Amino acid sequence: MATVKLNELELAAKNYSTTSRALRKIKESLDEEIEKVRLKYTEQFAEAAKNAGEAYQMLFTLVSDSAELFQEKKSMNINCVKFGYQKKKGKIEIDNEEFTINKLQELFPDNADMYLSKKISVSKKALDNLTASDLKKIGVNVIQDSSEPYVKLTDDEIQKMLDAIIKEAAKDAE
Repeated sequence: MATVKLNELELAAKNYSTTSRALRKIKESLDEEIEKVRLKYTEQFAEAAKNAGEAYQMLFTLVSDSAELFQEKKSMNINCVKFGYQKKKGKIEIDNEEFTINKLQELFPDNADMYLSKKISVSKKALDNLTASDLKKIGVNVIQDSSEPYVKLTDDEIQKMLDAIIKEAAKDAE
């Protein structure tokens, strides 16, 4: 067993203390710089988000008020902004669940379980994948199938984050 002298422990502790303090100072400096940058842009960012939210709300209102312009062509793409009307998902309504379960098992024997939940009820989410004629065969009606206006940016990935910020600001603009 090696013998460690007290002065070696003292030197190692002092070295660890000194290097940890240096690391802490660098982290504190970094945090201070980050805070300065954040403060520098916070007001600009909030103002830009407010303006973008208002612009979104204006375009959405104009699209909503001009359904006649989207009868033939359902959408437009101008300046990296796609807007127009898109099909709204219809709501699935089942008149007789037992009949629908039996028909699913009869017409889709290999994958009927995919359309049924464990308690043996119809999975409406899975039924969204069936065609209208298949839905009709199993006794399912689709109601509220309509178009709704939309506006979205079409450029890069950062836009997903910006879309969320703009839509939040648009709520404030209403």
